[in-house]
Amino acid sequence: MILKSELADVKAKRKATGASKTDLDNKRIEINLLEKKLDKEKSKAKHLEEKNGPLECHNQVIDTNNNQLNRNNMLLLEKMRNMDE
Repeated sequence: MILKSELADVKAKRKATGASKTDLDNKRIEINLLEKKLDKEKSKAKHLEEKNGPLECHNQVIDTNNNQLNRNNMLLLEKMRNMDE
């Protein structure tokens, strides 16, 4: 009787260990998939940052040109006011 109960305990522990190993393997697979997904996202972010650099430079050029045009417009408006007076 004692041997049967001990044998049943060992079998139950083996079964639980097998289930734990299966769960562990599933978690490892999930971790690998998430790592690959993270690498893809890092790659996308790096690509977007590289692509964003020239756009920022272009935006600065546009802002500078707009500022210059605004200044010129203000000067012309001032000249026109002076001529009207």
